[in-house]
Amino acid sequence: MKVKLQEQPFQVLAALVERPGEVVSREELQKRLWPEGTFVDFERGLNKAINRVREALEDDAENPRFIETLPQRGYRFLAPVETATAEIAVEPAPQPAPSLPRRRGVLALAGGLAATLAVPGYYLLRTPVRRIESIAVLPLENLSDDPTQEYFSDGMTDELIGELAHIRSLRVVSRTSVMQYKKGGRRKSLPEIARELNVDAILEGTVLQSGGKVRITAQLIRAQDDRHLWSEKYERNLTEVLALQSEVAREVAREIQVTLTPQEAESLKRKRVAAPESYQALLRGNFFLYRGIPGIQKSIDLFREAIRLDPLHAEAHAGLAQALCFAGIFGFRPPIELFPAAQTAALKALELDDSNAAAHNVLAEVKKDYAWDFAGAVKEYHRAIELNPSHLLSHWWYAECLSRMKRYDEALAESARALTLDPVAPGSLVLRSMLLHRAHHFDESIRTSQQALELDANAVNALWWQGLSYAAKRDFPAAIACFTRALAINDVPVFRSLLGYAYALAGEKAKALGTLERLSAMAKQRYVSPVDFAVVHAGLGDANAAFQWMEKAYQTRATRVQEISSIYFDGFRGDPRYDDLRKRVGLPA
Repeated sequence: MKVKLQEQPFQVLAALVERPGEVVSREELQKRLWPEGTFVDFERGLNKAINRVREALEDDAENPRFIETLPQRGYRFLAPVETATAEIAVEPAPQPAPSLPRRRGVLALAGGLAATLAVPGYYLLRTPVRRIESIAVLPLENLSDDPTQEYFSDGMTDELIGELAHIRSLRVVSRTSVMQYKKGGRRKSLPEIARELNVDAILEGTVLQSGGKVRITAQLIRAQDDRHLWSEKYERNLTEVLALQSEVAREVAREIQVTLTPQEAESLKRKRVAAPESYQALLRGNFFLYRGIPGIQKSIDLFREAIRLDPLHAEAHAGLAQALCFAGIFGFRPPIELFPAAQTAALKALELDDSNAAAHNVLAEVKKDYAWDFAGAVKEYHRAIELNPSHLLSHWWYAECLSRMKRYDEALAESARALTLDPVAPGSLVLRSMLLHRAHHFDESIRTSQQALELDANAVNALWWQGLSYAAKRDFPAAIACFTRALAINDVPVFRSLLGYAYALAGEKAKALGTLERLSAMAKQRYVSPVDFAVVHAGLGDANAAFQWMEKAYQTRATRVQEISSIYFDGFRGDPRYDDLRKRVGLPA
């Protein structure tokens, strides 16, 4: 792109880029622009020339990227400058300037700018630079020799992602996708990572915790040309870490020229100092929560410890709410023990910080899965996404809610948004596979599950929806293979139930009955949802037993009672008990 630049502004730019990083005094610029003996208002003329250069560079005097003003001293060019060997042909301005010295060589300026000094021209050649609207925070590298400190570096990464996600105009890639690039495996180049994640910029850095101090380095790289835009080093007390994360987020926002709304600016400032021991317990709790089913109980214990150490720690209450909600979804204990506790924790988190998106998301899930209040759930999901458009779990759970309401097009659109936040991890593909299955797009569901399994062969829930879609297509051997593989990965009641269902549909009644016996034995050791028994009986065509178990699920408010609308029970749709139960749990016809 060619930008017209008049003679004096051009000479100011030339003087500054010849000495990048150095202070060029106003007196030096005056001598360069006006020969000795010239009578002119130097101050006003120089100010005008500087302003025109800034206009050409789209620079801001208050938050400069290129030209910094040093009061009473002069100006400094901030961006790196490289001397190129090629020359750029420029079109001279209409009026000549014979008195100006000719200079040869091309200067390429950071930010996609190129200024030629080959002729006394008046044009600045500038390559258009795409605005930064998306970012990925790569896992911060743990500089400690202690591998047990990984929870801290991972936690700091999560917190930075969360802080940047408060900027609603910025798409922030989820931690599930960025953790794929954690050092230890084959490290890809930053441009390659940016292409895979489809982001405009990458934030990377290191963290070291030692003796109550935290040292962090961070640097921002623009994906378009792999250019460093900003870097900084910080050292803080552990008590100041929350404020530090907000500071980094504000610095990034300033560098990429994002205009913060008053609410966003306030959110990035409003950081209560948490007790250091409580903050450490919070990070450990998140670390175990992200490990999935094996880590949920440990995360609950750690979040409770964080709350004990600091009862006013909003993030700890929100973390506990999420962990209890996951425990309810995965059937750790009866829902009546878990969902009310999750709701209490979420409400406490919002009492302390009403902008906590995770807490709103938990309230939505409790309303959907426990209170069967879809309208209330939708309202809370909307609030969570409004507060944090990059909160992946809110998009997942909202899409699932829409599918329960048979609003499949909206659900798939929501899952598409989730995929932009989670492009290289299996989770959002598993979600989409589930939605496609519920919409009866079975072939697409099978293909989408396979994509998830190609990213992670142990993505066990992908086998759930792939197997059910095979069962819907009456490919029972394929369904049995999926559920057998899932059970080998994770021996939990739901996958044993699904295998029993597939056996029953395949006519292998003895194996289906054997599954019921196994579920009964498991129920003596741990919680087994009544829905798991109902699913096997449905496969066997035993309507009375299936509805007895589903009624028990209703009475105990079992999380999965809404699966009455799933394909397991399609054969009973003409039974009055089907519509009665469907209405009681708030599902559409």
